[in-house]
Formats: sequence, C-alpha cells, structure tokens
Amino acid sequence: MRISSKSKDNPPKKVAVLGLGNPVLGDDGVGLRVAAEMERLLGNETIEGVTVMTGTRGGFELIDLLAGFTHAIIIDSLEIPGSTPGHIRQLDLEHFSGSARLVGGHELSVANAFELAATMGVEMPGTVEIYGVEGDDMRTLSEEMSPPVAAVVGPLARRLLARAAALLGDA
Repeated sequence: MRISSKSKDNPPKKVAVLGLGNPVLGDDGVGLRVAAEMERLLGNETIEGVTVMTGTRGGFELIDLLAGFTHAIIIDSLEIPGSTPGHIRQLDLEHFSGSARLVGGHELSVANAFELAATMGVEMPGTVEIYGVEGDDMRTLSEEMSPPVAAVVGPLARRLLARAAALLGDA
C-alpha cells in the first residue's frame, strides 16, 4: 500500500522490518521468531537501510517504532476461523484483520495509528506490507510453536530479507 508523504525531498530509503508477537503464547510468537531468524541470517553483515525490530504491542507503539522509515514490513500471527496453520497472507492497512496487536481491541489499530501519526505530522512509512501467519494455538502458555507454524519461520525470514533489499532498490 502506498501512503502519500508530506515530504517533497527524497530522503534515503529506510526499511523497518517489525516482528510482532507474544513469546509465551505458542504460535502468537511467530513474528518475533521470524525477526530473530532474519537477524541470525544477517549475522555480522547488515543490509544498509534495513532495521529489524521486535515488539509485543501494536497501537501507539507502532508510531514510535516506525516513525522516520520510508517502508515497513510487519510480521504477526493471525487468528481467524478455519485457518490453515502456517499459511502466510500478505495484507495491507485497508484489508487487515485477525491480529491482536494490529487490529485494535484496547489500543489503536495499525490503520488508526498511521492516521494519528499523519495528524500529528509524524513521517511514517509510505509503503506498508503486512505478513500474517495463520496460527493454530495462540492461547496456551507455551514458548513452543506448532510444527506447521515453526516450519515457515526460516523460509519467510529469507523471503522478507529479499523483499526488504528489493524495497531499497525500488525507484
């Protein structure tokens, strides 16, 4: 999704990769695990312009985490009826539901956080891609993910590193 930016300058491109989740609620920790795997893959070598982060909350925290970046890639778990654990859905701000941290509840939804930031004059990413991984069990207190969700961590981390690098190369 492209969001208009108030800035007319061409600042250097900066990509935020944000893995969200709860590390002790089973499949809900998938976003955190994907981000950790991305950092492991990067090792001591970084991709200049790419910052990998993690968070356990959405809402207002998204403004602090994503402000100043030109692009954002967000990874979180999805809890939806009839889900296929491990299935990855690419979503955007207009067509997003199923995530406890990005939809709302007691805090701002991701779309509302971006609207609030715009109202406050905070520069937020102009491109936002959301990758939701359908989960199986996100309510049981456990640090272990279900096998189908755990199986997508490595492939998704590699895919998103390539996507982040591609975003830096886009004109």
